Amino acid sequence: MAADEVKTASELADEARHTAHDAVLAAQGYAHEGQRIGQEAAQSLRATLADAKETGSEALDTVRGLTNDARDLASDAVRFGRSSAHDVVSAVGERARQLGERVQLSKEACAGYIADQPVRSTLIAIASGAAAMTLMLHFLQGRRGH
Repeated sequence: MAADEVKTASELADEARHTAHDAVLAAQGYAHEGQRIGQEAAQSLRATLADAKETGSEALDTVRGLTNDARDLASDAVRFGRSSAHDVVSAVGERARQLGERVQLSKEACAGYIADQPVRSTLIAIASGAAAMTLMLHFLQGRRGH
């Protein structure tokens, strides 16, 4: 500032008022701009939160559906397993009954043959016993040799 430009107190007060007014206007502008940015951010967050809530709800529905599907599959597997087990037990029972019938028929046939041919039956029994003993001794000696 040059020495010839000395300002009066009134001029300095006016200049300070203008500067303060400009500062108030600038602060109001910044505040208004900050408020606008805050509102836009809030709207963006609301949309994002709504999307997140919707996505979470869809994920929960998907998990519930998958849980129900898994429960249904497990229930079907249990029913199938029980049905299969029942079928197997029935089939084994039928085969055992058939085998029992065949054993009974063979027993009756053997008893009838023994009654009709007692000497021949005795000789066959002796020969079968001798053959079984020979095989047994052969296998026992074979094991001792190794």
